Amino acid sequence: MNFDYDVLLIGGGITGLMAAQKLSDLGLKVALVEKHTTFASGPSTRNEGWLHRGTYHASSIRDRKAAIQVARRCIYGHKQLRRFSPEAVEDPDVLPLALIRREDTLSEVISRWDEADVKYRPISRAEAERIVPDATFENVSGIFQVADVSLNTRILYRKLLALAQKSGCSFYLGSEIEVIDGQAVVMRDQAGVRMTLKASTVVYSSGIGAKEIFRKHHGIDLPIRYWKSHLVVTKRLAHAGIFFLDPHEAAMMHHGDVSIIGFNEDALMCAEPSYDVLKDRAENLHRGICRIFPSWDSRGSLDVACVKVDYVTDLAGARSLNIAISEPVPGHVVVLPGKMTEAPYLTDVLTSYIHDKLDNPAIARRPCDEFPTLEAEATREVA
Repeated sequence: MNFDYDVLLIGGGITGLMAAQKLSDLGLKVALVEKHTTFASGPSTRNEGWLHRGTYHASSIRDRKAAIQVARRCIYGHKQLRRFSPEAVEDPDVLPLALIRREDTLSEVISRWDEADVKYRPISRAEAERIVPDATFENVSGIFQVADVSLNTRILYRKLLALAQKSGCSFYLGSEIEVIDGQAVVMRDQAGVRMTLKASTVVYSSGIGAKEIFRKHHGIDLPIRYWKSHLVVTKRLAHAGIFFLDPHEAAMMHHGDVSIIGFNEDALMCAEPSYDVLKDRAENLHRGICRIFPSWDSRGSLDVACVKVDYVTDLAGARSLNIAISEPVPGHVVVLPGKMTEAPYLTDVLTSYIHDKLDNPAIARRPCDEFPTLEAEATREVA
């Protein structure tokens, strides 16, 4: 069987689903291929469900300019996702607490928040203890109420899927890619049915799988790195969320009766992606939780490993949290969100990028659209 599309998305995590919805809404004929039998089977669901609003990234990224940029993109994504799927926001009226241990970083953090337009309100230790009475705030120099919220990612993805289907996007779940030949992608589904999908543009939104796909089918080793970190899933620990801004401290978001807790700057670069839990890393996270909740009992909790990716030119550099759009092979585009909350910004940029590649002649061109052609003609005449 053969099918022709404008855009073929490979990978059905948050980036793939959001791109499917936005590109289909643009009137393009879109298909999405996912090798698993469910959507968002990887990093898109293995996270804290933290809808950032720039609070953490404005302070945690060493380079101030990069920190402000990522923070603003997170604020953009936060606003867009809350408007798009308010039903996915959990405890929308409960403001979490952001904590800072190091007093010498306070003024720089606040300065960055002000520049990036991060919302925050300083509160006293006494007020924090009333909000979260079971937590300890010893050796904490700054406590702030902030606007980050917990997000039910499954509701978000369900809505993206439903709207993309309504706009005509075709989905191929449980399909393994066998051959990529030019703009033709040959795949086989679980029933053994072989089909060929052709597209003007193939977009790799497969996250941790993009590197292997390009290595196998294009003979290119993309500068993608894998980073393993860990989460703890446990019974809900507080009414409000709490997260430290300092490195190697815990950060938690609440989902119903459950808390999901990660560790700041815990990411460990690894050669290949895997979800095997590293015992020493998990135990380190346990100790971080106890620094906030000394009476926490780890029995009955669940340790989970997650893998994140970044796309960089400096392979020796720190983990990049910036979005990435690259076209290593003509007609084959790789996209990666630095963070889940950056996906709206990434997919907006991608939509514009695809529009420029696949123009619609039914829409009149603007003078600025004509300018590059006129400039090129003038250059040829001078030459």
